[in-house]
Amino acid sequence: MGKTKKQKKILEETEDKGFPYCGRGGEGNRPCETFGELCGFWLEARYEAVKKSTYFNYYYCIEKHILPVFEKSSLRLLNGDEILRFISGMREKGLADSTMNSVLITFRSVLRHGIRMGYLDDSLLQYCRMHCRRQESRILIHQDSLPMKKYLLGKNDIFSVGVLLCRGTGIRIGELCGLKWEDLDFSSNTFKIRRTVSRIANPDRSDGQPKTVLYVRPPKSATSAREIPIPQYLADILREMRKDGEFYLLTGSAVCTEPRNVQKRFKTILRRCKMQDCNFHAMRHGFATACLEQGVDCKTVSSILGHASTRTTMDFYAHTSLRQKADCINMIS
Repeated sequence: MGKTKKQKKILEETEDKGFPYCGRGGEGNRPCETFGELCGFWLEARYEAVKKSTYFNYYYCIEKHILPVFEKSSLRLLNGDEILRFISGMREKGLADSTMNSVLITFRSVLRHGIRMGYLDDSLLQYCRMHCRRQESRILIHQDSLPMKKYLLGKNDIFSVGVLLCRGTGIRIGELCGLKWEDLDFSSNTFKIRRTVSRIANPDRSDGQPKTVLYVRPPKSATSAREIPIPQYLADILREMRKDGEFYLLTGSAVCTEPRNVQKRFKTILRRCKMQDCNFHAMRHGFATACLEQGVDCKTVSSILGHASTRTTMDFYAHTSLRQKADCINMIS
């Protein structure tokens, strides 16, 4: 009996079949004359080195943005003017800075691969420069989310508790979607991050298959796989709600939900609480900032968030609030 439609849309980390360019082991003795062929060789080399979600980000950048311009370009004739026109073309299309940055990072990595293999001259790298202004991430200040906390506690359902778990621990939206009841230990009142859920392009390109699939995988790094205390006020609530260990926390079944569904419901909660619109990830920013404002050392905050280094925490999640600025000014006035 074949898989059901719902099962087809979920891809586990262990499933390798059908991934474009995967598992062929690099160039070998095959010729490489065009930039399109070089992209294929580079993807083969990256397949075993990165998570499948990262791999498909590379694949998307190449298929959507790079190959339409460079697929037939001769490696012998590739020059800086072509690269500069490519960058200008992305700007003319009005692509977001974040998209252009991802495409250029991928393009530069393919170039470096070609240089290492002796196909290209390293002088081409000097043309792969583009300044992209990183947008300031929205932050949901912990104090400002108190109305939401009160509203969710009154709902007394597992989704509301899941949102509060994120608010109180800073876990990612994909990590919440991947959380199972077996990951919670009520003897120590802790839970473990063992998997995450995201949506990626479907590697199965056959007729009748969806364009994207839910991708369930282990955390993206060793530091992302972590144990976190359950906020004290949620421990008893979760204990009363618990289901069979193999079931996902948010769905209470063997099938997980996905981040975009959680994002939509979160936006509805914000509207009902008459709060300013923001993304789910803003709670993660808010948690980190609140911890640092309260004097929690950066190493501890970094460990809770699952960062590889404290620098990541300081660079991306430690926002200076207006209150901190006022305290600083008043301190020396």
